[in-house]
Amino acid sequence: MILKGKTAVVFGAGGHLGQHIADRFEAEGASVFRASNGPVDGSTPKSAQVDATDEVAVDAYLDQVAEEQGSIDVVVNMAGVAPASYNHGKPAAEVTHEQFMMPLAVDTASQFITAKSAYRHMSEKGSGVIILNTSTLAKVGSPWSPALTASHAATEGLMRSLAHEYGPAGVRVLGVRSEAMPDSPTIEYTFATMGANMGMGFDEMKGFIEQNKTALKKLPEASDTAAVFAYAASDMASFLAGTMINNSAGHIVD
Repeated sequence: MILKGKTAVVFGAGGHLGQHIADRFEAEGASVFRASNGPVDGSTPKSAQVDATDEVAVDAYLDQVAEEQGSIDVVVNMAGVAPASYNHGKPAAEVTHEQFMMPLAVDTASQFITAKSAYRHMSEKGSGVIILNTSTLAKVGSPWSPALTASHAATEGLMRSLAHEYGPAGVRVLGVRSEAMPDSPTIEYTFATMGANMGMGFDEMKGFIEQNKTALKKLPEASDTAAVFAYAASDMASFLAGTMINNSAGHIVD
């Protein structure tokens, strides 16, 4: 119960990894509020439909949570656009300028919006954790992924900037950089699309990444990555700030 007594907000909680993170936070004792750009299951009391790229909507939602709970301890943002919409996995020549900008305008920009809004509340009480999310694309320079590579690299730069700006107020800003999670719909699509460029099916692509790219010769599932987010949000990680936790199975060797 490493998050017992904490209030956490997970944006993008309707997605595969977002759901796993919210569930793990709850399992660790946190009171979790789930926000999603799309429809939310009405049977879940602490959930709401919130566009994470809408500053006014995000401010209003976090104000509501803070008023109800008294404070906000953790904010995570997993919001993003579907990879097919920006031709992820296709050659760069097939990606338009509009498509290239999509992850930057949604994934990265929403990270800035939710972090900025969370800081208003966390700085008042002198503590809090803001966790950003990226992938190995930010470091490895993978082909057929120009838009998301640029977005994730930008998000890591944003994390470093905010960590130094928000740290003096007692607010930890850090990130989790994960390897591909084959159980997620996004990676199912990515491996199928990228694999087509190499004449491989999903299983062949998965095996290729595991055996040729990772030190551990295996890939994490969403539940594995969610556990790292829980650790990052906990007091056990109280001196982790301005860093990306490298949950890449050794694909990235720092």
